[in-house]
Amino acid sequence: MLLLRHRLPSPRLRPRPHPRTFRRLAMSSAAATPPSTSTSTSAAADYHRRTKHNLTAGYARGPGRLDWANQPNPFLRFAPAPQLPLPNPPPPALPSAPIPYPALFQSRPSPPPPQPQPLTADSLSALLYHSLALSAWKSAGLSTWSLRVNPSSGNLHPTEAHLLFPHPREPGRLAVAHYAPRDHLLEVRATAPAGECAAILPAPATAVLALSSVFWREAWKYGERAFRYCNHDVGHALAAVAVAAASLGWDAKVLDGLSYDDLGRLVGVEKGSPAATPEELPDKVVKGKAPWVERQHPDCAVLLFPAGSEPEVNYGRMSEALRRFDELDWVGKANALSKDHVVWDVIYRTAEEVKKHSPVPEERFFVTPWRKSPAVSEGLYKQLTVQEVVRRRRSAVDMDGVHVMGRDTFYQMLLHCLPSGEVGSGEQQGQQCALPFRVLPWDAEVHAALFVHRVSGLPKGLYFLVRNEEHFGALQRAMRQDFEWVRPEGCPDGLPLYRLMKGDCQRVAMQISCFQEIASHGCFSLGMIARFEPVLHDKGEWMYPRLFWETGVLGQVLYLEAHAVGISATGIGCYFDDAVHEVLGLKDLEFQSLYHFTVGSPVIDKRIMSLPAYPGPGIDA
Repeated sequence: MLLLRHRLPSPRLRPRPHPRTFRRLAMSSAAATPPSTSTSTSAAADYHRRTKHNLTAGYARGPGRLDWANQPNPFLRFAPAPQLPLPNPPPPALPSAPIPYPALFQSRPSPPPPQPQPLTADSLSALLYHSLALSAWKSAGLSTWSLRVNPSSGNLHPTEAHLLFPHPREPGRLAVAHYAPRDHLLEVRATAPAGECAAILPAPATAVLALSSVFWREAWKYGERAFRYCNHDVGHALAAVAVAAASLGWDAKVLDGLSYDDLGRLVGVEKGSPAATPEELPDKVVKGKAPWVERQHPDCAVLLFPAGSEPEVNYGRMSEALRRFDELDWVGKANALSKDHVVWDVIYRTAEEVKKHSPVPEERFFVTPWRKSPAVSEGLYKQLTVQEVVRRRRSAVDMDGVHVMGRDTFYQMLLHCLPSGEVGSGEQQGQQCALPFRVLPWDAEVHAALFVHRVSGLPKGLYFLVRNEEHFGALQRAMRQDFEWVRPEGCPDGLPLYRLMKGDCQRVAMQISCFQEIASHGCFSLGMIARFEPVLHDKGEWMYPRLFWETGVLGQVLYLEAHAVGISATGIGCYFDDAVHEVLGLKDLEFQSLYHFTVGSPVIDKRIMSLPAYPGPGIDA
């Protein structure tokens, strides 16, 4: 398979760093964190600065201890909404199954395997079963907990899913349903005439899937920083849905021209959930009964449609049709998640400020060309199907600190992290065309600073993956001037990877990730560096959560790639923000670190027993 041939212009040669540079960086980062020189006063920037973990000033505000008596219920239900049970597991007779994992990413653009499936109970079940369903139950001692296909910070799962699709029992009507992963079923909360909703589900679209967040689930454990983590989880869920949809021959694209109010009507935020009065919106942290903090915050909607097609989406008509959802007969009341609450006021104030109240004038729905991901060799992957990989995905809690990754495997994982996939000569990475990045409608804004610990044939050190090559010059200017910016040995053409400096970086990787050893015990770890202040300034503050969505999509790719080659990965939300920036030489808000990750061989805790996600009729795990 041909690899990319485009190369960036060679950067200006710079002095090679002293071999003790990493030791100096670790010591300087631990000693002090430079104040930001940014003068931005936006709500998003203010929240972001306020919720930074700092080596000297301490961690962002949180609960301090966990109030186990009020741990939120991870399962939201709307009784007595009518239920639509889904085939569990989905029948293996679906024409789309099984698909070898590499084939889904590397067999595009034509013909797009598999052929698009019609929307049925079987295909809908397959979509959800391989994206948002339970993947297992775990048990240790007297504790039992569930895991899901889509990962979540602290396994707290603030993300809820809703679907708009043709009602299987009522011809001519659409169902508006909430997905209940514990029982793998849909709760039909409302129905609407299909003719009146044609603008919301334009032919040949299959369905609309909407995601929302319950901030309280994350805030219970993480306090003010929870808004960040909820949006990481939205990104992971988007990628999970995009991959599952592709296995059915469907494409997926965020409907980013819908406003916050439009999304609220689609998920029924005002229907069957507690509402806050103006007096209940505090300007400080408040403890006590506050049921309104359990409300859903609508995040985004995704249009699902046959791959290769391009539905005609008119956001104005779509918004007008959604206004009629206020008059639908909504069924079901949300169950309480906790008895008492803590209101982290800054989360709700910031969420209010970063809402997208209306689409930008030039906003249009478009489908990017479907590009396959470049390949070093398909033989690097285990013989697993897409469905096996997504359902086997787990977050490692520890890594062995011994396993060495092959260089080709490392390069292959990074090739799958490229947003544009395999591009032609003279083209650059930036536009999001490859799976699953194509679910996002903006050009890539997130890069990766990689701490390489154990990759055979590759010197230990700090590397950088440029995921949007238009940012290359700005990154060079913003970062340390003594970085090398050289292409590592054996790097495939078209992979914009650069070595910044050689040296053992395990200690600094561990320190900046809140002293978590898992960041140094893997084969490599990384920090996701986003173009930050220019994006908020040029596009709007509503891009703040979307930057975290993009990091979540990238993180999901790392999870799947790691499991497809037989190892594991873990997302790391706890890190010392400005210590990361100090290592890279970043001095203001032009670029910010938004998410950390580590990839390596997991240590399995044999004390934990694994149980099936859905044990069978009449059996409650």
